[in-house]
Amino acid sequence: MAAPTQQIVGREPELEQIGRFLDAIPNGPSSLLIEGEAGIGKTTLWLAGVDRGIERGFMVVVTRCGQSETKLSLTGLGDLMAPLLDEALPKIPPPLAAFLEIALLRVESRGSAPDRRAICLAALEVLRVATASTPLILAVDDLQWLDPSSARVLEFCVRRIQNEQLGILASLRVGNEDADAPALEPAMPAGRLHRLAVGAMPLTELSRVIRTRSNADLPFPVVRRVHAAAAGNPFFALEIAREIVRDGAAAVGEELPLPSDLTDLLRRRVAGLPRTTRDALLIAASTSRPTLDVVRSASGLGDRTDAALARAESTGVLHIGGGTIRFTHPLLASTVYVSATTQERRSVHRRLAEHVEDPEERARHLALSSVSPDARIASVLDEAAAHARSRGALDSAAELLELARRLTPSGDVVEQRLRTVQAAQHSFDAGDAAKAWALFEEVIAATPPGIEHARVLFSLAAISWMDMLRVGELCEQARREAEGDAELLAAIDEHLAWVGIYRGNLADASHHAASSMEFTQGITDPEVRAATMSTFAMVEFLAGHPPQDLMGEADRLQDLGSGDALGIEATTYTASRVNHGLQLLWAGDLSAARTILEQELSEYEKRGRYLFRDEILCYLAELECRAGNLDAAARAAEEAFDIDVESGRVSGLAHMRFPKALVAAYRGDVGRARSDAEEGIRQTLRYEDIFDANCHRSVLGFLELSLENPEGAHGWLEPVVRFLQDAGIAEPGVIPCLPDEIEALILLGDADAAENLLGVLERQGRSLDRPWALAAAARCRGLLFAARKDLDAARDALELAMVQHERVGQPLELGRTLVVTGEVERRAKRKRAARVPLQDALRIFEGMGAELWVERARRALERVGGFTGAAGELTPTERRVAELVADGKTNREVANLLFVSVKTVEANLSRIFQKLDMRSRAELIRHFADRDVDLQRRG
Repeated sequence: MAAPTQQIVGREPELEQIGRFLDAIPNGPSSLLIEGEAGIGKTTLWLAGVDRGIERGFMVVVTRCGQSETKLSLTGLGDLMAPLLDEALPKIPPPLAAFLEIALLRVESRGSAPDRRAICLAALEVLRVATASTPLILAVDDLQWLDPSSARVLEFCVRRIQNEQLGILASLRVGNEDADAPALEPAMPAGRLHRLAVGAMPLTELSRVIRTRSNADLPFPVVRRVHAAAAGNPFFALEIAREIVRDGAAAVGEELPLPSDLTDLLRRRVAGLPRTTRDALLIAASTSRPTLDVVRSASGLGDRTDAALARAESTGVLHIGGGTIRFTHPLLASTVYVSATTQERRSVHRRLAEHVEDPEERARHLALSSVSPDARIASVLDEAAAHARSRGALDSAAELLELARRLTPSGDVVEQRLRTVQAAQHSFDAGDAAKAWALFEEVIAATPPGIEHARVLFSLAAISWMDMLRVGELCEQARREAEGDAELLAAIDEHLAWVGIYRGNLADASHHAASSMEFTQGITDPEVRAATMSTFAMVEFLAGHPPQDLMGEADRLQDLGSGDALGIEATTYTASRVNHGLQLLWAGDLSAARTILEQELSEYEKRGRYLFRDEILCYLAELECRAGNLDAAARAAEEAFDIDVESGRVSGLAHMRFPKALVAAYRGDVGRARSDAEEGIRQTLRYEDIFDANCHRSVLGFLELSLENPEGAHGWLEPVVRFLQDAGIAEPGVIPCLPDEIEALILLGDADAAENLLGVLERQGRSLDRPWALAAAARCRGLLFAARKDLDAARDALELAMVQHERVGQPLELGRTLVVTGEVERRAKRKRAARVPLQDALRIFEGMGAELWVERARRALERVGGFTGAAGELTPTERRVAELVADGKTNREVANLLFVSVKTVEANLSRIFQKLDMRSRAELIRHFADRDVDLQRRG
């Protein structure tokens, strides 16, 4: 693909920037966006980048976008993926490989349609395989016209590439309202996206272009006037030069042919072609991927088509190669199309519908050929939407159904309602939740009360989680109108039970869960029965009556389900097995919970439900936090949050902030933990999600306790404890905050309140046999004895805690017990006995990356002489604090920079002064200044 060198001359600075972009690719992802007005030379430079990448031995895959292609789905992705698939598909997970082949029309869909996230993950895996052995360039010409479905996949992949040898080379037309490019800049890693703004071509070089490309030997003064009139834009200059040659108006002093509007200029250029050529051009401009075969068939010109198009090629309107037709500039295609009359365009679309093979494109042509509602065409659009849906092109499916709605005869109320509901469901799955809600509300407003109205109300409720106000109101209204439909009533009550849980009203949840169970007595659908049984079991579990037999039966029924209930994707339910895994997590059986949740996650992936993995990932993040695997927890939390962002489920974001805040709190990232948790509280309360609001409060309470601020911890935790008691939640691991509140109360000197709560925790732990609760309760009992100066009793309690910890795989909790044990032994003057548990705790916290607890363990060790560093040696944290203080930062500024509390900074400074034998900040500043001078001398 050789770039026309005559237009590259004079572009040396731009070519140098392209060279730097290519140099960077082997060292990690890089992106270059070549921006310029239409015809300014951006595509020429883009072609030069493509050529130079090939010359370097890089693999280059190309897509050249046209305005007509923006309505098709995954066309650009198909161009970019096609050269990579044969090698990459065997090396990526089979479910992902299968979904990508379906999406790109390589194979027919035979099962569940892949959702957009499945396609995105598959494309990402293909890119990782392709870049493993050689640098790869994704080259996109006219990025602003990349079809939206392909653009979303590209953005998804760009955000997640890290060390891959991947370059993205794109040209972007600016200065036009249609030029909306994918958001590459925020998606690319910092410093990895570069812009190349293509400006005017120098006069001398433009003169060469005019001579070689327009066969016009114009006098230099005329060329200079052309350059000025075109503002150095070579495309515009060539058009003006061709007008001069055609009109013979080349003499100096004569007016140049400068139409006020470029479209008029382009119209004149096309209008000068023979009628048969213009007819052929209109057909080519009306289809997304024009080929000689399609134009021959649709034009009716037969073999004369080649001659007609050859005339257009000779005048520079288009290029023909390999049977494919491409306009030399998209503006020419647009001009041809808009210059035709409405009747001419409809006629062309009607003919094209008879000759294109792609069912989606054919349906669009039929829709554009119609002058009035047409039931037959609407039906064809239905089939095309189903085809798009089957390959995961949800954007296209939603758009086709929108067209079908518009073409549905006004009297066909049933079909209108059905298509609107389907369009709403496709829009939701495609990530446009707001559009889905609007469409459902349109149907609700147009449907009279009754069973059908109730079904649509419930459908809207099913996509409105985690907005408890909205879900509750919709389900209550649907319940009043669903009389006689046991299956629908069972599903509604199942949802209302969850509303009760999230609102903190377990009695209400129990009522609806029991009602749901009653409605399922005569229902054979195993999926509906599993959902209601699982929800009933969850309510019982929360109340302290875990029904394991019932959960096992619900899991069995889930396996018998078809994947669809009430015409609504089953993923709008919390699957039975997910509920089971969550119960095991809260019960403290982390290994069994992980097994179930990971198996269910894999099952979702096999069925293509990547967009609905967010809930499982949220629970896995919480699980891995408790298990001490913070990196794994962070990955799961971020992906869960990303899924909700990408799918447009705004009301779910607060729920998904909880695991992010929890990971940050465990790591000691104070700023991030506070930001996510406080924003989570604000959002959850807006949606009446009281349960998750208290989950966020518990994170903030734990964080303040980690910062050794018991007053702040109590301020956050006391409302959580009250919520659990008022709601009737008797399972201690659901929001595991009781030990934190007990510890805060002990540190605040309120032993009586601590004793009362400790009694609750001990009773719950014993009655349910929860090792985590028993271990935490024994630690709190040891703290309480120590506060009462009964160190022997404290030691006995802590020994019991260690026995329970052997049954619990929660390292942070073990480390906390070891710290308390070390402190009790230190107070008993048993320094050697104190040092061992504190050193063990330090190793646990360091291994987890729990920085705030690392600092606590180190301080505790120093109090017993357990710090093993050499005299005067600063820890990495102490050294960083010292350097910042030496730079003149205040304690508050240091705390903000390191995401720790001011008290932590003060404690570090105290140790720093002691180790360096200093008494003031001034001495510390002088110490570092002297050190810098000494280093400079040595250098």
